[in-house]
Amino acid sequence: MKQKYFSINVWILCGVCIGLIAFTFILVAHNENMPNKINQDRDNLLGGSKTVLDRIKPIGQVNLGS
Repeated sequence: MKQKYFSINVWILCGVCIGLIAFTFILVAHNENMPNKINQDRDNLLGGSKTVLDRIKPIGQVNLGS
């Protein structure tokens, strides 16, 4: 009887381990190409004729129209 419970526990443990391995693989595979996409977006934003200071300058300006 103890052999049956032991084998059930071993199979449950194996199933949980396989599930964790699959989850980790999916998590890593999903984020694998993320740095390339971030660099590409950054290059597109900074690739224009404006510098970073030119892009930040309008944020602090206040227009007081009369």
